[in-house]
Amino acid sequence: MEELERIFIQMSRISISRHMLSITIIFLASLTNKYIITNIFRYIIKFAEKTKNFADDSVVKALEKPLKLFIFLKAAHISLHIIEYEKIDIAKVSLDRLGKMIIVIVVCCFLYNLTLENSLLYKNMGKNNANNTMAFPFLSIVIRLIIIIVGVSCIAKEFGFSGFITGLGISGVAFALMAQDTFSNLFGGVIIALDRPFAIGDWIKTEEVEGIVEEITFRSTKIRTFSKAIATVPNSKLANDNIFNFSQRKVMKISYKFIIRPNIEVEKIEKAVNAVEEYLNLKEKIDKEMIIVSFNEFSIYGYGIFIFFYTTEMNYYKYEKLKQEINLDILKILKDLEIELMFINFNIENEIKELNNSESIEKSK
Repeated sequence: MEELERIFIQMSRISISRHMLSITIIFLASLTNKYIITNIFRYIIKFAEKTKNFADDSVVKALEKPLKLFIFLKAAHISLHIIEYEKIDIAKVSLDRLGKMIIVIVVCCFLYNLTLENSLLYKNMGKNNANNTMAFPFLSIVIRLIIIIVGVSCIAKEFGFSGFITGLGISGVAFALMAQDTFSNLFGGVIIALDRPFAIGDWIKTEEVEGIVEEITFRSTKIRTFSKAIATVPNSKLANDNIFNFSQRKVMKISYKFIIRPNIEVEKIEKAVNAVEEYLNLKEKIDKEMIIVSFNEFSIYGYGIFIFFYTTEMNYYKYEKLKQEINLDILKILKDLEIELMFINFNIENEIKELNNSESIEKSK
């Protein structure tokens, strides 16, 4: 209480004219920022947008707020000169150091703005490129963090807090240990952004989830599964998983096998194989480089027909509809040739197993 009374007495010794002058200077600086600087930059931005060079747009947009901040802080600095700030007991930092601190704050603010979405960095990374746009936030936050740390360190040094920087390093290690998962997810996101195993809108599959990538944040990646649920996967886990990106394929595989009854004539089997192969070669959305239709198996169940080909249809819904259309057409071909499919139920399988067991027992006798 006594300290406050002493400060108040010292402030009261300063003439009212000096107080009024200092307040007027701060008020004029605020009016200058609001009406003069804002209008000047409005015209400058319009002029810069007409040029083909994007660098001037970025510099102008990044400079407006730091310049307003500089004018206001400099007005406050001048006001402290007027009221003879250094003669007051609360003056722990000299006016020269305060002036240096103002410059550090303004420069850091300007550099900080250069990493925003209207910056030259964003333009150079490819404004219309989805992969680069995805990488920008991660790179931007690292640069901003460095700017803040450098700025705080310089200000702390001007205040004479020599131990602050050392303490900042020790506490930083402790904080990093406490936030280990957060940092691992952040760096996992950086790895994903730089390595680009997928982008937003891609169809991917990992060991635990499959679906469409909807959002990539600093902590996690959100995937819309085909059951319409949202799976949130930590970036640290996703960065270490095996990722299959189906959207980066030019073709998709279709393969299956069906069994026909063993009482079918050889000629009909040959006709069926040739007819299905000819149909696939004429079908749209089928890659013609590799089409396999093969009678490749004799079994106790019947004769096995193997079909293997690729389709250029990459939309998942249309891909499933194309498979349905092909399956129906193959059934029609088999029906026209009077070829019946063999469906094995569990009862038949059990009878066959019992028959095989009895034959093996007789042979052993």
